[in-house]
This record gives sequence, structure tokens and C-alpha cells, in this order.
Amino acid sequence: MRQLIMKTSDLVELRYQSKSVYDMGILGLTRILHTAVATNTRLGITGILSFDKGYFGQILEGKRGNVEQVWSRIQKDKRHSNIELLGISEIQERRFPKWSMKLFDVQEFATTFPQFSDVVSGMSDRDLEAFNAMGRL
Repeated sequence: MRQLIMKTSDLVELRYQSKSVYDMGILGLTRILHTAVATNTRLGITGILSFDKGYFGQILEGKRGNVEQVWSRIQKDKRHSNIELLGISEIQERRFPKWSMKLFDVQEFATTFPQFSDVVSGMSDRDLEAFNAMGRL
């Protein structure tokens, strides 16, 4: 059996932000997370999802074709709007190899990634700077 060797260019990271179209409770987030973990595990995708004050921010990493497949589904998902692609770039290695999908709130995100704590501490309801900062991770 021939083993597929992944070239550096085959591995990508995709970052986006969006706004929830309705009040997202813990049950709604749990459903999203459950589906994401199952799909991402099957497709070999890892990443993080942040949700705070009605806004999502997400980073996906994996094989380009698989990430693009998930991105296509995300864009059609009616649970959010104002979907903005912050970037897609080739990467040499994953930053979140242990998480098929890890959910963060913004405060936990700032604690885990302290370089963003100033942005998060000054974030207002309309301020998306924390999610824009994710594009520069």
C-alpha cells in the first residue's frame, strides 16, 4: 500500500470571523462543537473556535482540500452572517494538533494567547479587533 506524504503546501490554515444571527446559548454552541469535532476528526482538521458577544472567530488547519470543504459548508451555514475570510495560508506544521476543535470564549483565548490580552480587555460589543487579531496569529 502506497503511503501519502503530505507536502508543506498541502497543509493550510484558514481564519475567519462572523456574527451569530441569533442568541447562541450553551446548547447551540455544544451542537456546533459536537458536529465540528466529528467532521474535523473524519477529515483530519484541527483548530479553535472562539465565541463571544455574538461573534465567532475560527482557525482551521489541515489538508487544503479538506479545509476548503469545511469552509464551503461554513459559508452556507444559516446560523451566522457577515462571514469574513481573514486569510488562508500555507503552514509547515499545525499550531493546534491536539484539538479537532477547541472552543474558547474571548477571555480564555486572551489567557491562552496573552499577546491578545490588550485587545480583548478593551473590546466593546461592536469591536471585532480580537477576531481581526486572530488573522495575525
